[in-house]
Amino acid sequence: MALVERYNMLEKGDKVIVGLSGGADSTALLLSLCELKTEYDLEIIAAHLNHGIRGAEADRDEAFCKDLCAKLGVQIYAFHLDVPSLAKERGVSEEVAGRDARYEFFTGLAGEHGKVATAHNAQDTVETMLLNLCRGTGLKGLTGIPPTRTITHRGCHGSADVMVIRPLLLCTREEIEEYLAKKGQDYVTDSTNLGDEYTRNRIRHNVIPELTLVNENAVGNITRCLSTLKEDSDFLESLADELLASAKHGTAYDVKMLLMAPKPVLSRAISRLVYDTCGAYPEKVHILKTIDMMNVGRTDQVQVPTGAFVRVEKGKLTVIK
Repeated sequence: MALVERYNMLEKGDKVIVGLSGGADSTALLLSLCELKTEYDLEIIAAHLNHGIRGAEADRDEAFCKDLCAKLGVQIYAFHLDVPSLAKERGVSEEVAGRDARYEFFTGLAGEHGKVATAHNAQDTVETMLLNLCRGTGLKGLTGIPPTRTITHRGCHGSADVMVIRPLLLCTREEIEEYLAKKGQDYVTDSTNLGDEYTRNRIRHNVIPELTLVNENAVGNITRCLSTLKEDSDFLESLADELLASAKHGTAYDVKMLLMAPKPVLSRAISRLVYDTCGAYPEKVHILKTIDMMNVGRTDQVQVPTGAFVRVEKGKLTVIK
């Protein structure tokens, strides 16, 4: 829980929604936050999403979570959702649909003044880095899972920014299981995590064990490396923010001023501008095309995710929804 203080994750009187699956990680997260309840005067609420995939096993997990919360004196909200149908409706994988549904559920409970705590650990962030590496990510993708992030929840009563915190991000799975053993606390195991149907599982079951044969503390060492990369990435992002602020003229950005920046900063500025405008990051090919348009100087545009366009015209760059 060292990250709690380092990133100011908790403040006095916080309402914290804990994503609780019943697995080792989320069970440890709930117990550890309960230990901090008095110190921070926390209002802790557990949230459990039954994905409608594993039948009786999912019902077992839900019952476990309710029993655990009753023992701890924690309020719990359990929600049932047909994730396979949702995945087909949205045209995404069940893994993505389930993740998105969980965050929608959690942030909805958090509302305007709450925080969401998830149980991502050191192995999760290493797995994410390896996944992103295989997809050809840049520096930001190599930093793994951020300790905190802000998600905008859009509900029927308007939108609200919700902070997501990950207090266990530096903890290894071994440390988490040791903590639970000392507490005499059991947990449940999701059978879908045992097979290799999902890409992340293949990395977890095959790649990570091979890395630990190279160095038994591979996960911990890589996690420290990711922390250093994040510091570098954050610095470049801050330079990109400064660049956008100095180049902004109304709703457009001065191309000559943008082109004076080093390419790593310019690329991040373009990426940030697209994301802030349409809620999705452009791919590398879109960023390179935009820089080419800026260098050539003639009127042109490139379409980016969500259907928006990055347009260069009369020495100005704009993003058009």
